[in-house]
Amino acid sequence: MVTAAAMITAALTAVGKIYTGAIVAGVVAAAGAVVAVIAERGKTHIAERAASRSKKLYVERVDRISDPIRLGVHPAAWLKHADGHADQVPPFVARDRMPDVEAALKAGGFVLVVGDSTAGKSRLAYEAMRACLPQHACVRPIDSAALAAAIVVAKQKRRSVLWLDDLDEYLGADGLTRSDLDGLGDRVVVVATLRAHLRDEFSARYDPGRPASERTAVRAGRDVLDAATAEVRLDRTWSPTEVNAARESSDPRVALAVVVADKHGVAETMAAGPALLRDWHDAWSATPRAADRIHGDARGAALVSAAVDIRRAGYHRPLELPMLRALHEVYLADRGGALLHPGSWENAVEWATAALHATSSLIDPQTYQAFDYLVNEASLDPATPTIPEAVWRTLLERLAPDDVVEVAWRANYAGYVQHVEPAFHRVLDSRHYRAAAVLAEILDDAAQSHAPDLLELTISRAESEEGVSTEDLLAMRHSLAWMLGERIGGHGDPERALGMIRQVVRDGESVLGRTHPQVLQARLTLARQLGACGAHQEALSIANDLIALASEDNGPQDPLTLNARFEAAVWTRHLQGAAAGAELFGELLEDAQAIDTTSWSFVLDTAWNLGGALLDSGDVVAAVSILDQLVVESERAYGRKHAQTLPFRRTHANAIGTAGDPVKALELTRELVEDATQILGETHLTTLQTKAQLAGWISDTGDRSAAIELFDSVLTEGTRLFGEDHWLMTEIRADLAQLHDNR
Repeated sequence: MVTAAAMITAALTAVGKIYTGAIVAGVVAAAGAVVAVIAERGKTHIAERAASRSKKLYVERVDRISDPIRLGVHPAAWLKHADGHADQVPPFVARDRMPDVEAALKAGGFVLVVGDSTAGKSRLAYEAMRACLPQHACVRPIDSAALAAAIVVAKQKRRSVLWLDDLDEYLGADGLTRSDLDGLGDRVVVVATLRAHLRDEFSARYDPGRPASERTAVRAGRDVLDAATAEVRLDRTWSPTEVNAARESSDPRVALAVVVADKHGVAETMAAGPALLRDWHDAWSATPRAADRIHGDARGAALVSAAVDIRRAGYHRPLELPMLRALHEVYLADRGGALLHPGSWENAVEWATAALHATSSLIDPQTYQAFDYLVNEASLDPATPTIPEAVWRTLLERLAPDDVVEVAWRANYAGYVQHVEPAFHRVLDSRHYRAAAVLAEILDDAAQSHAPDLLELTISRAESEEGVSTEDLLAMRHSLAWMLGERIGGHGDPERALGMIRQVVRDGESVLGRTHPQVLQARLTLARQLGACGAHQEALSIANDLIALASEDNGPQDPLTLNARFEAAVWTRHLQGAAAGAELFGELLEDAQAIDTTSWSFVLDTAWNLGGALLDSGDVVAAVSILDQLVVESERAYGRKHAQTLPFRRTHANAIGTAGDPVKALELTRELVEDATQILGETHLTTLQTKAQLAGWISDTGDRSAAIELFDSVLTEGTRLFGEDHWLMTEIRADLAQLHDNR
């Protein structure tokens, strides 16, 4: 059958993506340089005064801070006391982790408190700081734009705390760097908080599946997180000891929270998270509301839904109200429109921005961003509807180049890659070449065959710009070489890719040094293209050399070590047979799954190759078992119709048929043809491969005439697109000859 051999060849060679490093390294380096320049003593007071005037910097001695809300502590309900004063800060209830935070602060360095939204991270850090460092100056940049000034001020104080609540807002290409931390000295203690799910986003587990620029930005953030001298985890739910301590409080706000402590964390209840979530959901009711007061209704609920989904889509900066007004109509119409008796837009905005019990609001009245508790709960709830296409399209059309990449990556996996290319051209025309390169990589990830052309266009324009660094251009050229030769079974151009990656390796060794991680990764891509061009033994030798080098320098769990083992398994299978390849892929899969930091994309790619090797070696039962689970996990990670999942499904269908169920294989492949046609188009090589596989199963289930007709159709179209000497056309002609002989 034609498609088995072709598909297995693709399985061997089209996976295990080895992305290059920093194409945003220049931005990070520039940020560090700026800090160094403005750190002159003569500019210190200018920076502090400018930041203070713009209310972007809060500086106060710790024991004089009277309002922890200014540090990011969520406000509770107002309470008027017997002496007439009122406050929004209940008495602090000691947390089990308080001694750990205090000990970390006394030791100095960088203290990071991690936990869910409204777990009480900021309050715990604040109280520990008050107890341990009362004479220190507390310096808090209100946003990332004030970070450089905050660093300057913190370093000039005799003793200071650099307070970074919601640390993720200060990370990224132009944010806090490891060199910033290293330059603070012993007199500055860094105190930061971070939501747990965002901490996970920086895991190296996901690196092999990220495009080059994103991976570099994430690595820069991870370098910052790894610099923490102490990391304290805080649970959202309170322990029995903590709840008992809360019961001793005379404050009615604490008492109310204790009542529901079995369902919600005490801190989150005081911050009104669960109540706001109920208000949002209840507002969808179609019951008409009284018009004589501000009230929740379907229009307000739609407004909140739009704000929540914008954050779920990966955009976390302040929003423009006109954009929300346009998008909320999509949600309102989807739920029933006028049948829900929506009120006025003005009512919706006032209701959504009003603080519940004078604490938090559904959306921030200044930035119009959704309350993070709502975003977290919506993300975790499997019943939450998918983000509408209009949100993806609008964000990709409107966001600034520096903001569009994360949204584009998520849009790709949500199935809306068609909106990424217009964003690419907009970003490229604005001369943001790093972002444009990432967008081209995203299009390649979605199997858009013209993605290499777009990246090549980006490189040609970037080369004419003086501000683009040599390192950036090397990374872009590496990505282009990978794209061009990635699918060596006829999809790509390995000969051209080989010449390109040879030059990247030479230039990288000259600029970065022979042992630089980017250069070593480029050598792996060199091995891939050498093997694709027929130099299988040379490819295997390079892979084995890199296994030894990476293992010695970085250890067996390092991503480079795992990638080199993957490459060695690819060419071992080619040289020594499927059984030998299956053995190596099996060992690699077992090891990769045991390493917490291994990306799921690498695990899935390894499982795919293992399944193909087992199938080709004749161990069909084991192949089906591996591939069954692979498809389930890939659909969970990427989606059933994503371009990454389609080849896995094709291999799985082939294994099912080979195992003795051609009818089921026919059913699976027919569905796959429909999905590939919808996602990739009629003329994409993957679609033609799948149609050829379908023709084979049609033949095996008894309808040879229909099989011949479909084979002829694919052969005609494929010859027109790829030429008569293409491997797929050669295989189809062989299958057609066999079918005609057996008539």
